[in-house]
Amino acid sequence: MPTDLFTTAVVPLLRELEASANAHDTDRHMAAYARDPGLTFVFNGTVVRGWDRLRELQRQWWSDRNATGRYTYVGTPICEAIGDDAGLTTFQIAARREAADGTVVERMLAYSALWRRRPEGWRITFAHESSDR
Repeated sequence: MPTDLFTTAVVPLLRELEASANAHDTDRHMAAYARDPGLTFVFNGTVVRGWDRLRELQRQWWSDRNATGRYTYVGTPICEAIGDDAGLTTFQIAARREAADGTVVERMLAYSALWRRRPEGWRITFAHESSDR
């Protein structure tokens, strides 16, 4: 598959990921991920395996003060097709939230995802996110 076709297919899904993150809607957000025990998500050195475990953690992350966070995708995502049924996306995310003491916490995140075309559509099967702090 040409990279431009892969990009056309996944950019709307990336927009939905951003919107669901800003809504702090775990189930809506998790729809982009393969509902599979083999799903792998790496965040700042922590490896999370399986859709169920990632969903549980995502609910925890958005259930406390961190749920005040806002996420803005920065620039244009880098997209690369890998054959007919896989592709990579990489982009930066500006994250901003208010801490419990009222101070504003800002950081930049780098997020890369491996997408696979599955019967239910394009889904993330592996993702890596890291922050600058």
